[in-house]
Amino acid sequence: MKPRDGTLIQSIFFLVARLFRWRKRLLARFVATSIGRAMTSMAVIFFIREFLATAVHDDTLLANAIGDSLGNTGAMWAAAGLLLLTYLCGALFFFDNQIVVQRIIKVIELGLMERLIRHLMALSVPFADRQSHGDIIQTLRTDVTQTRMVVHAVANILLEACVVAGLIGMATWISPQLALWVLLVLPVVSLPVFLISKRLRVRSHHVRRSGYVLFDMILEVLKGMRVIKVFQGEEMQLQKALEKGRVFFDEMIQMIRLQALGRVGMESLAGLSVVVVILVGGFQVIDGAISWPSLLAFVMAVRVMHTPLHMMHKQYVEIQSWHASVLRIAEFIKTEPEIVESPRAKRLTEPPREIRCENVEFAYGPTKVLHGISFRAFEGETIGIVGPSGAGKSTLLNLLVRLYDPTGGRICLDGNDLRDVRLADLYNKVAIVTQDPFLFSTTVRENIRCGRPEATDEEVEQAARAACIHEEIVAMSDGYDTVIGVGGRDVSRGQAQRINVARAFLKNAPILLLDEATSSLDSVAEYEMQKAVDRLLQQRTSFVVAHRLSTLRNADRLLVLDRGELVGDGTHEELLVGCDIYRRLWESQLLTAQS
Repeated sequence: MKPRDGTLIQSIFFLVARLFRWRKRLLARFVATSIGRAMTSMAVIFFIREFLATAVHDDTLLANAIGDSLGNTGAMWAAAGLLLLTYLCGALFFFDNQIVVQRIIKVIELGLMERLIRHLMALSVPFADRQSHGDIIQTLRTDVTQTRMVVHAVANILLEACVVAGLIGMATWISPQLALWVLLVLPVVSLPVFLISKRLRVRSHHVRRSGYVLFDMILEVLKGMRVIKVFQGEEMQLQKALEKGRVFFDEMIQMIRLQALGRVGMESLAGLSVVVVILVGGFQVIDGAISWPSLLAFVMAVRVMHTPLHMMHKQYVEIQSWHASVLRIAEFIKTEPEIVESPRAKRLTEPPREIRCENVEFAYGPTKVLHGISFRAFEGETIGIVGPSGAGKSTLLNLLVRLYDPTGGRICLDGNDLRDVRLADLYNKVAIVTQDPFLFSTTVRENIRCGRPEATDEEVEQAARAACIHEEIVAMSDGYDTVIGVGGRDVSRGQAQRINVARAFLKNAPILLLDEATSSLDSVAEYEMQKAVDRLLQQRTSFVVAHRLSTLRNADRLLVLDRGELVGDGTHEELLVGCDIYRRLWESQLLTAQS
């Protein structure tokens, strides 16, 4: 169930408050400059009234204070000088306030981004598998930026609210009766903005959704560029992207139209307060209840008030437009990891002597993938996992290192349920090499060192030699300092895979998972890769998923999966005799190799 808006916005408030726990001086400075600007706005109206009243020889506070020494003319010059000084002070307060606001924005945006990335890293693999990548990227970048803009808008509303409060206070001091009329009219002026706010919030969700759908489309094009080129699908992908782009921009236009509608309604009614003041105030002047200088100062206060009120309404409208981003940030932070550490989790100080699966089952939603898998693996064994595509081989590997939790049964290390083992200790004992080699956008050295960050350069090179990649690294333009990965030097798939193997060598973990590590390689690259893998398997408990059965010639035992069931467990020779599926797979690959 989706949390209520109030709860989500409250979460953002507490998150922002946490960011400013150690920056109270910055917040105090914002409050001080906001109040300072409000006070100068009040002072401007006061000195204008004093100047006008002195000009028509009315008794005024300023004239009474300095009239004896300077006279009316001197009082007028004093009022004009103080008015100029007040404008200057107001400008300085506003300047400093905006500087403070920008620093607040920096704290919020960087703090939110750090919190979200930390939270993303803490979430489980199932979350990343299910989630739209475009949605995640939009959350980390666009939603953070728009949440920052919401905070900026709130800061501006608070600043302008101080100014409005000061002007209302000054207007009330001049004429309480006229001020009451103004207060009665203000809700009418604000009515159009509040009428469209709900529609804006709904539209903001449509804009955000169409935005990340477009983003997903772009990511899909980038990922599938080779396939698109070869199959000449450029025009089809272009039309799909344009269609999603049209939906996004149509939603944007609708939201901008609503924003404009609110501003038009507000501005149409904005003159109402001035008209009411002039009408009522004019009759009061005729009756002698208020002087002309006081009425003029009051009208000016009301007219000046329109600018901050307009800004407040504008910022409020924009906050509604960013409503979806604020809610998504709060919702993302509220997402709990599916793989959580038990409060009674035990330390895993030694490599497990036995790994046992007991009737393990797993389902992706309603789709059951594994059915009652049971087997035992002992320390130092190499266990091959084979079977047709879609049999559940990679899923079983994910369960063995608790990237997922079984939906039935359990996996035990030396008799202890895997869910009762500390996650940090478990991951410290595991190294993995996946089918698609992953490289960070950094140097070769740092890519390998990821396996053990404290490793020396010499240890990195030893790992590269063991993975049969040292000579090729040295031949690169900058050797181990060559930047690879996204935005760096392109390396072949075989080289990338052996860099991943070097990373596993460097970590030197007692449990090793290889998921189709030699697939999609040419014969030369596969030969080099297999030599590295054979070294890596030594003296480790290893689980090796492989489509090509020939790569498992050194395995102690083979597990055969078919449609999520364990249909064979034994050596190569035993399975050739006792497992029909394994025998068919072997004979099929043997015929392919001979042809």
